[in-house]
Amino acid sequence: MNKLAYLLLLTLVAAHGSGPRATSHLDSSAAWATVPRRDAVSLRPVHWTVVGGSGARELPLGRTVPITLQADIARGWHIYSLTQKSGGPIPLRIDLLLPTEIVVRGLIKAPKPERAFDKNFGIETELYSGSPRFVVPIGVVGKSATGIRKFQIGARYQVCSDKVCLPPRTDTLAAAIRIAGRK
Repeated sequence: MNKLAYLLLLTLVAAHGSGPRATSHLDSSAAWATVPRRDAVSLRPVHWTVVGGSGARELPLGRTVPITLQADIARGWHIYSLTQKSGGPIPLRIDLLLPTEIVVRGLIKAPKPERAFDKNFGIETELYSGSPRFVVPIGVVGKSATGIRKFQIGARYQVCSDKVCLPPRTDTLAAAIRIAGRK
């Protein structure tokens, strides 16, 4: 059933995509320009950002620096929590992607998830909607050299509405730290 709903969603998006449209007496571009963007059908109902931008944050050796991620989730959609139990939807996973000298030091802080029965999976689930924020404690291994290090943070998640679930995906976010000497 979910595959059929996903195919239907793809068809809707294709029908509302760019291209010529027939309208009775209105210019086609003017008629579609009045449709608010927030009401458009999207296959990307989640948009991730690094709060405070991707500029380098100061990180003294031996310490951690918090980097906050925000997921802006479209109305009517939700993602599943970091602690979602197996046997159902894909839980949120936040990982660091290269370089390997940058690591997560400690637990990722997340808001308390909503609990709800999910008809898509037939089980009780933990989910987030709206604009949840996640704080990732970043550190470096050993005796890293000072200077700026650019890296990426991967957010892997599955997004669902009350009728359909999209396949799991991983979005990447750019971040940077400036490694300083010990304080």
